[in-house]
Amino acid sequence: MKIAKRFRWEGAHRLPWHEGRCRDLHGHSYCMFVEVEGEPDENGLLLDFKHLKLALAPLIDEWDHGTLIAEKDTKLRKIMEDAGWRHSILPYDTTAENICIYVADHLLATSADMLRERRIHTVRVRVQETETCYAEAERSVT
Repeated sequence: MKIAKRFRWEGAHRLPWHEGRCRDLHGHSYCMFVEVEGEPDENGLLLDFKHLKLALAPLIDEWDHGTLIAEKDTKLRKIMEDAGWRHSILPYDTTAENICIYVADHLLATSADMLRERRIHTVRVRVQETETCYAEAERSVT
C-alpha cells in the first residue's frame, strides 16, 4: 500500500556552475509529493497523513519564501546574511535531485522510529520545480 502527501512552497535558488539561466538567482513554486509504502494495520490504515505533515512542516515552513543556498556558494550566502534575508543552507547544490535526497534523509533522520512502527519500508520524495519537470528519490526505512 502507498500513500502520499503534497507540500508546496515558494522559494529561490541558483546553480552558480550552471551554463544556462539557472546560474542566476531565480524562483520556483515548488510542489513536493512524499510517498510512503508499507503494510496497513488491521483497520486498513498505513499512516495518518498528519504524521507526514508534522514531520515535514517545520522544514517547509523554513524554506517557504526564502532562498535555498548551497553551503559552498559563499558569495550568495554573504549577500543574504548581510541583507538579513530569509535563507537556508543545504550541504550540497540546490538541484531538484538534491532537494529530494535532503528531504528523504531528513524524514528518515527525524521519523524513522515512527515509520518502522507503522510498518513502512520505503519513502519516496518527488520535487517539482515547474509543471513539466520533477526529480524523485527513494530511500529504504531500516
